[in-house]
Amino acid sequence: MRSLTMKKFWRGLIVLVASLSVWAAAAPTSVAAATNVDVNAKAAVAVDAKSGQILYQKNADQPLPIASMTKMISLYLVLQAIHDGKLKWTDTISPDNAIYTLAKDTSLSGVPLEPENKYTIKELYQASVIYSANDAMMLLANAVAGSQPKFVTQMDDLLKGWGISDAKIVNVTGLNNSELKTDRVPGTPANAENEMSAKDMAIVAKHLLNDYPEILDTTKISSMMFRRGTSDQTKMDNYDWMLPGRVSAQKDLPVDGLKTGTTDLAGNCFTGTAKKNGYRLITVVLNAGGTAVTRRFDQTAKLMRAVFADWKPLTATTKNQAVAGHQALKVDKGKQSSVALRAADTVSVLVPTSATTKDLRYTYVPAKGMAKQAAAPVKKGATAGALTVDAKGEKLTYLGNAAGNQTKLTAAKTVEKAGFFTLLFRGIGEFFGNLF
Repeated sequence: MRSLTMKKFWRGLIVLVASLSVWAAAAPTSVAAATNVDVNAKAAVAVDAKSGQILYQKNADQPLPIASMTKMISLYLVLQAIHDGKLKWTDTISPDNAIYTLAKDTSLSGVPLEPENKYTIKELYQASVIYSANDAMMLLANAVAGSQPKFVTQMDDLLKGWGISDAKIVNVTGLNNSELKTDRVPGTPANAENEMSAKDMAIVAKHLLNDYPEILDTTKISSMMFRRGTSDQTKMDNYDWMLPGRVSAQKDLPVDGLKTGTTDLAGNCFTGTAKKNGYRLITVVLNAGGTAVTRRFDQTAKLMRAVFADWKPLTATTKNQAVAGHQALKVDKGKQSSVALRAADTVSVLVPTSATTKDLRYTYVPAKGMAKQAAAPVKKGATAGALTVDAKGEKLTYLGNAAGNQTKLTAAKTVEKAGFFTLLFRGIGEFFGNLF
């Protein structure tokens, strides 16, 4: 009897262990965590250029001096004026005395500008992008707005329109105000500099790349001659040392922009971009630490490598296609009892490289009055609810709290309200069906 009892005990124990083993094997595993890298800088951020999805951040909300990265805002306004037909690349302009005085200061980045000469918008633009020429940028500001103060107002308005409310903009170049001599914007402090957060600089870069992608045609130029064959001829070597052939170029990082910035207050700053592994990355490094002359590029390379290694794109929904688990919605009193649902947009998200489509998590919020069913009639394209995509273990976040991981689910076709006799016979059928 005792032997039989012991056999039952061991048999039960084996079954229990086997069950636990099966459960452990079937239990889901968490995907790897987001980028965790030690960027030696006062602030840094990495985002997807298309969606603004945040992939890394360090002190990214604190406004700090941004130096010549300011010119990304100014260049956006120049490109906007070109696209709006307010300026043409062939238009010409001459410097006023204030800009001429600044141009003679060889301690600042600039190109020779003479009052008796006329300069095209195109060559001033190239000098501003490639050589970070402060005098050229100020002359462009005059061409767009008529004066430095009016252009600064346009910069402020542009940033506010993008949801950036904590920026401090005092001039069009990013120089310390003390360097501007007589051309300082009235009412701004004598030693002030432009300040923005790393996240806000990423917003600027995102808009610049998405709205005017042609900026890359110029930011990727390593060197160019300004006014070749004239007395103003100047070789312009790009300050972006991560471009091919430059001292900080990396074979595994195809950097093609965007903008450096340096002042005593700002330190060494760089907004970089590179396209690899199916997506374009934006990185912002503010006041890189260390003593190496390449420190901002060293920290950018470290950050870019970590992000490209840690994240990959996945398509979460496809426009006009069904989404698993949310294929249909019941329709009350309709000619059909349900309506098929389709994604309104194709949503691509960046997920940890260890994740698969099985690791995507969908959160559905029904539209008002459609929690369980919709009332007929239902029109084709009617919104049934909103779908948010995340990865298991990762809540996806975006610049400006945008919803880059959301789409609407809409009705795939129209469902008309059923007629009286259809509803009558359907009700009779349901009544007798419930009896049996």
